Amino acid sequence: MILEKILPTTEYVSKNSHWVRIDQTAVEKMAKSMKNAPIPGWANPFHFQGDMEKSCQYVFLLDALNFCFWAKKGEKRWTIKDKGKEINGYFALALALKKAIKKYPLLNADYLSEISHKDLADILAPCNGQAIPLFEKRLAIVRQTGAVLAKKYKGQALNVIREAKQSGAKMVELVFRDLPSFRDTAVFHGKKIYLLKRAQILTADVWGALGGKGLGRFKDIERLTCFADYKIPQILHHFGVLEYSPELLRKIKSEKLIAAGSSEEIEIRANTVQAVERIRQALERQGRKIPAFQADWILWNMSQKIKMLFPYHKTRTIYY
Repeated sequence: MILEKILPTTEYVSKNSHWVRIDQTAVEKMAKSMKNAPIPGWANPFHFQGDMEKSCQYVFLLDALNFCFWAKKGEKRWTIKDKGKEINGYFALALALKKAIKKYPLLNADYLSEISHKDLADILAPCNGQAIPLFEKRLAIVRQTGAVLAKKYKGQALNVIREAKQSGAKMVELVFRDLPSFRDTAVFHGKKIYLLKRAQILTADVWGALGGKGLGRFKDIERLTCFADYKIPQILHHFGVLEYSPELLRKIKSEKLIAAGSSEEIEIRANTVQAVERIRQALERQGRKIPAFQADWILWNMSQKIKMLFPYHKTRTIYY
């Protein structure tokens, strides 16, 4: 299974890193601070919730588009308005799609496969004039996702989940195989590295949206790793779990672009996976047994509430 390649290949990066290292003392301390932290639930007011079929269609679309919301230094972020409040990032995307379901047949795979530029632009229309990053790539990915569901799964995301047969590892495998935009890998020192952020988060979101029951009861859900993105390495660095070289830290602090696939970027993400795995192990030693992806959820939730000293690293990519 492709899921099994994540930990050994990211460990290879971690052992051969130049820009990033993990501080084990900080790992133990971080785990201690998380020992009694509640695990955030999946559902929130920004998510669409319908019957099982509609919920799965929505989650697939949401996670097909769940990447890269940051703005360049000095620019505004893509933002939408709801009930007088401005919302950006992932929650803005979740809410924009939820609202659009009333106006557009977004849960129909055939419609998605041919969605117009105009419709998607209307669905993702900002309240501040700042378009969502990588719009053209998002348009292509929506169409591709719709086309794959229509052609291979009779238009239903539920059929992907059925084919997974209650295995999260199989779900990741199917998504990786059939949807190119989810093939999150890199090459480091000539070795292929598997990160699979979005394929894993899609699997976790299906599990969460279906309450871990029925078709959403993945018996091996604990095998998911953390989801290496922007916010998890940021909070790990904030608490000293990840240490960056002075040169890399200067780049991050000044918000210079770190190229996708560069050694710096791969090291940040691979060490993030390894650090959260170490936190999971430390939590288990301390008496709390949770899978790495739920440790990720706790950390991500914490990252939304803490004002951190340094910005997250800036990489333009469709993979997170």
